[in-house]
Parts: sequence; C-alpha cells; structure tokens
Amino acid sequence: MRILVLLIGALLAQGASAGSTPEQTVAALWPSLSHAAGEPGDAATLGRLFQPDGVVFGGTHRENKPVFTRTSAADFITAQGRPRPKPFYECEVAREVKTYDRFATVYSVVESRTDRNAAKPDFVGVNSIQLYKFDDEWKIIALYYHVESPGLRISLEGGKSGICLGAD
Repeated sequence: MRILVLLIGALLAQGASAGSTPEQTVAALWPSLSHAAGEPGDAATLGRLFQPDGVVFGGTHRENKPVFTRTSAADFITAQGRPRPKPFYECEVAREVKTYDRFATVYSVVESRTDRNAAKPDFVGVNSIQLYKFDDEWKIIALYYHVESPGLRISLEGGKSGICLGAD
C-alpha cells in the first residue's frame, strides 16, 4: 500500500512539472490555462512550465485592426492566476514539434471555448512555442499566440474540431 501511495504521488508531481519531452510540456500548458467561471487558471503549473525570464507575445484584433502585445512570463502567469468571471477552455487540436539538441519549437493549433461542449469554438489560434531543456526539464522560453483573423481561417492541420489531443 505504501508503494502505491508513493507511486501515485510521484505521478501527480510529474504531471504538474515541466515535462521530460517538449510534447509533455506543451500538453500541460492548455489545461493550465483552462478554468471554470469564477476560477483562475493553474498559475502553479504555469510557473513550472515557463522559464522565469520567458516571454509571451500575442497577436489579436481590436476594431478590425491587428494588435501585438508582449508581456513577461511572470506577468502572464500572475494574470492567469486571477479568477475570471467567464469560463475558458483550451483544446489543442494539432501539434508539430521540431527538436534539435536542447532546443525545440512547437507549432500548435488551439480552439478556445467558453462552453466546453459547444460545437464551434469561440475562436481558434495558432501558437509558436519555443522550449529549452534545462537539466532534465523542457521549459517554455517564449510563447507567441495569434488569434484567427476575421475572414482568414486557420487550418486545423489534420486535427478535428472539438477533439483535443490526448483526450481519451
């Protein structure tokens, strides 16, 4: 029984830390950003996934004009740790990983919904995630997200809408 408890504890601890592969780190990112109404994202997990001096860039649209933002990973994590009035669910539908030595880059397509069971997402975004392997953990050093432009659809790259990678 004691061994079972230790094994479960080790598995839980591993799931909450940066991954031993780029895929594991990126797969942990999307659930940590998701939350129910009135709840925050999982700032503790985000803190383990990002390199402390990492950066987050964003490309969105406001009043039909492109908006580009930059924030530190620390500020991004702090903001995600605040309760939000509306629910928010991320569903990664496609991922391409390129790795060389201790560097990896990930292209990821993610659907975002306020209703987890909605047939259509509220919006779709593409993400470029750069990771570096520190000791034995892959950490996010930069995340660039770009929200779908009006009239310019994002290809799901072979993924299926509403079917999240890793979903059983």
